Amino acid sequence: MGKGPENGSGKVFSLSHQAAQAIVEEIGRVVKQNINLMDEQGAVIASTDLSRVGTIHEAAARMVQEGITELCISESQATATARQGVNLSIFHEGKAIGVIGITGPYGEVAGYGQVVKKMVEILIRENVREDERRMGERVEARFLEDWVLGDGLMQPQVLAERGFRLGIDISLPRRVMVVSPGHLEEYGATAQGQKALEQVERETALAAGEDCLILKNAGRQILLVRKGTDDQLEELAGHICRRVEERTGVSMAVGIDGKSSDIHMAYGQANKAWRSARMAAKEVQTYDGVTLELFTGDVAEGVKLEYIRKVFQCCGYEELCQWMGIIEAYFEAEGSLQRAADSLHMHKNTLTYKLKKLKELTGHDVRIVNQAPVLYMALLFFRDVKAELEND
Repeated sequence: MGKGPENGSGKVFSLSHQAAQAIVEEIGRVVKQNINLMDEQGAVIASTDLSRVGTIHEAAARMVQEGITELCISESQATATARQGVNLSIFHEGKAIGVIGITGPYGEVAGYGQVVKKMVEILIRENVREDERRMGERVEARFLEDWVLGDGLMQPQVLAERGFRLGIDISLPRRVMVVSPGHLEEYGATAQGQKALEQVERETALAAGEDCLILKNAGRQILLVRKGTDDQLEELAGHICRRVEERTGVSMAVGIDGKSSDIHMAYGQANKAWRSARMAAKEVQTYDGVTLELFTGDVAEGVKLEYIRKVFQCCGYEELCQWMGIIEAYFEAEGSLQRAADSLHMHKNTLTYKLKKLKELTGHDVRIVNQAPVLYMALLFFRDVKAELEND
């Protein structure tokens, strides 16, 4: 058996223990026999008999040393470390990388030995391809992080060369969108939430198109799309939102940049627009349409908490949530009492009574233009510090 391909580190068999174990267990379920997978040193790296893992398989070691591609061990030849069965060299890209062993009487296992060998080689090839794909994604993600989030443009020539090697031309005009579920905080704490988030990310990528560069960041997707007008980007954002909601049932929030030619600055604009979209419970928000939300990210959480406590003195968390729900419904209805009442499932007169009580509590009437911003700002801050208030 050949010595196998070098992979740059001197190690020939590059499968992880988990991947190797998954392969032998899959094959074992099919052939109903004990399966061992050995590396180029004859060491058992995976087995359906876990007690064999880490031991040296004498037959495999001999095959490696003598270049043997197939070796059968009869019952009389069997030892404690080389049991009765068939052992075959496995190949990747034309070179031997290890040995697969099938334990059992020759008459029972010889017939499907070649089938098992091919199955193992296919599974190894797919694992290697998947590892290469993941590595490629990590390399591209690191590049996009340096370009979009970091200071990559401080060395534009180096960045351009890195992009060229990845097939990315950083000189092409692009715009930036930040995309995520509208209630992103609901998806990070559970396995089910993470699964839903992955589905959202897949649908977003499909809707955005093949020529879109995507950087995943903290549950969001940062999309670098071909340069277009605001109308074109809003149309694309709307398409993404509709597709994701139709396929997953998740409502989305999208922020669109302000047309800056600097990708890092464009990302900052899109991120502020995305925060505004989430705060205002809108699907799509352009940077040019952002107003009060522009500076909320620069306000310390302690200041936000103090502001809310001053405006809503003596309110507990549950009562505060109720008032914020009313304020949010009023602003989403753009001041229409009827639409706000409908969204709150209450009579218009009941809502009018509650807004009067809100004025008595805070000293500010949400229906008066020069007083409404005080309550709107409280709503924006509340969304940012809700968790802290709940645990207060």
